[in-house]
Amino acid sequence: MHQRSWESTLSAYALSALLLVPVTSGLWLVRDALTLANFSLIYILLILVIAVWLGLGPALLAAIGSFFSFNFFLIRPYYTLAVEDPRELIDLIIFLLVASIASQVAAYARRQAAAARLRADEQRILYRLSSTFNRLTRPEEIREVLEQVLRESLQAEEVVLLPEGIPVTGREALKDNTTTYLLLEVPGRIFGTLRVTFAAPPDESRSRLLMACTVQAAMALQRIELAQLAQRSQTLEEADRLKTALLRAISHDLRTPITIVKSSSSNLRTLGERLSPAERQDLVQIIEDEIDNLDRLVGDLLDLSRLQAGALVLHRRWNSLSEIVGDVAARVWQLNRAERIVLALPEEMPPVYCDHVLLVRALSNITENAVRYEPEASQVVVTGSCAPGEARIVIENHGPTIPDEEKSRILEPFYQGRIDGAGNGNTHAGLGLAIAQGIVEAHGGRLWVDDTAGGGATFIVALPLGNGEPAGDATASR
Repeated sequence: MHQRSWESTLSAYALSALLLVPVTSGLWLVRDALTLANFSLIYILLILVIAVWLGLGPALLAAIGSFFSFNFFLIRPYYTLAVEDPRELIDLIIFLLVASIASQVAAYARRQAAAARLRADEQRILYRLSSTFNRLTRPEEIREVLEQVLRESLQAEEVVLLPEGIPVTGREALKDNTTTYLLLEVPGRIFGTLRVTFAAPPDESRSRLLMACTVQAAMALQRIELAQLAQRSQTLEEADRLKTALLRAISHDLRTPITIVKSSSSNLRTLGERLSPAERQDLVQIIEDEIDNLDRLVGDLLDLSRLQAGALVLHRRWNSLSEIVGDVAARVWQLNRAERIVLALPEEMPPVYCDHVLLVRALSNITENAVRYEPEASQVVVTGSCAPGEARIVIENHGPTIPDEEKSRILEPFYQGRIDGAGNGNTHAGLGLAIAQGIVEAHGGRLWVDDTAGGGATFIVALPLGNGEPAGDATASR
């Protein structure tokens, strides 16, 4: 590299000297027709061109060469350095001074232009680096991009990221200044040591750009680390929130039926024959109902954990929405032993590609929730419709209207609404709607809440329509 630099410098000086030959030859041929001022201007023009093109050193060589060529070939007496007229000697001295100053000015302009181009290149490289870093989310990608930029833009021959500090033995074994060690660090944190090797010692601008690239990489690594910490913190916060809600649900929704079962069984054991057959039957029925509630609540907790873990398996087939809604109506009738819902699905409802059992579960949770808040004098209305690309099941309740700020929250796990169907405090754990939303979203659908005309809440389930089996539908993740 040093040899190539010396060869380039010698070539510049040689080219500067050679350019004087044709110019001087041309002026020699017309020296009787031109004046000394013409000679001076032409030589100064040549010196300016050389200064801009080749730099200050070759321009000064051209200025000195022009001075002697001017004196030797173009001023009488010819072919000697003697000057016949003393005034011409003044002209020559002024010419040499002007040529020297012009060469320096032109060379300075050349250096400024080169510096401006270098700064523009540095800004371009740093902008490319920072914009690329902003899109990356893994430390490995940051290191790969940094190595690529240093190799392509800074012509680094080797880029190695050392996990620890600068090795003293490696620095002592260094025989030249072609290798640079830089810490990838931010205040209070070191991500490693960057070892960069060049073919020749880097100049000041390249070292400055190398340092800027290293700082950008360290800041990008810090950003990714902070984002990961924030994500972990958010995950822990969410887990803590769910744990608190779960404990609240267990403390009430589990303890209440357990207390009722215990008291009922205790009454059966202690009172015994003093109870009438009807009273004993009522206590047995209470125990069975509360155990069913416990079983349903535990099942809901297990289903919710599977949904949140992405372990819900869908067994999809083409199913009729009318049959699914009919199964939901039958389930509601078994629970209430009364006609609490009205079905009004159009006959032209298209089939959907879904898991029949899970979709019945989701719609049942929504319908049972609507029936719980439905006034005794009215019925929940279940209708169907089609929108572009999806089929919709609409479940209309005519009870209390849900406030706008609660419409999205009632679909969250463990959320407890402010009023129940009778206007009292709601003590339900709030898992049914969350499970329904998880099942619907696992099918690629949507669930949202709107207002019922005249008062109440309307739940809309939108399921996608497809012409074939969706890819990767075996397992749904949330």
